[in-house]
Amino acid sequence: MADESGMPSTYETKTTTTSSSSSGPRINVNVDYIKTIPGILKIVEIVLSLITFICGVIWPWWQAQGGAWNGFVSMTSFICCIVWLLLHVSSLISQLPGPWMLIEFIYYCVFTLFFLICGIVAAVRGHWHSSIGATAFFAFATTAVYAVDTFFQFRNWRANGGLTTSSGGGTSTGTTTVTTTETTQQY
Repeated sequence: MADESGMPSTYETKTTTTSSSSSGPRINVNVDYIKTIPGILKIVEIVLSLITFICGVIWPWWQAQGGAWNGFVSMTSFICCIVWLLLHVSSLISQLPGPWMLIEFIYYCVFTLFFLICGIVAAVRGHWHSSIGATAFFAFATTAVYAVDTFFQFRNWRANGGLTTSSGGGTSTGTTTVTTTETTQQY
């Protein structure tokens, strides 16, 4: 259609809408993780931590002389190992942002040292009661398992070139609207 000047007076509007979204963290149950060496080590750590705790609380009169430390370390280890195992079995650890490989390595270093201290304290007081001697044995056994797991964590960390961050799996949804308007000048 033309106006009085003879120039076209129409205009065209074109709208393009695009949406993109990525799904959030998905829980994939990876039962095969339990059959791997790290999975087996975590289960052994859970069992040994519980046995160490039980042996340490049988004779309550040594709580002020190291038994409370043993209880703290063994129960904290028990709970943390269950959490680590669940994070690995559910494959959430690879989807969470953060330096999880490094965090797990540091955790194992610290608890290897903590169980070594527990074993030494219990061994020094082992002559007081047989349960304290058993606590020393299981604390040293747990130390050995933690040391092996620390070695595998370090080897895994080095194999990835020291890369410690995971990509994360957050949800992002974006909508882009592009509007192009074409007009002609009217005189």
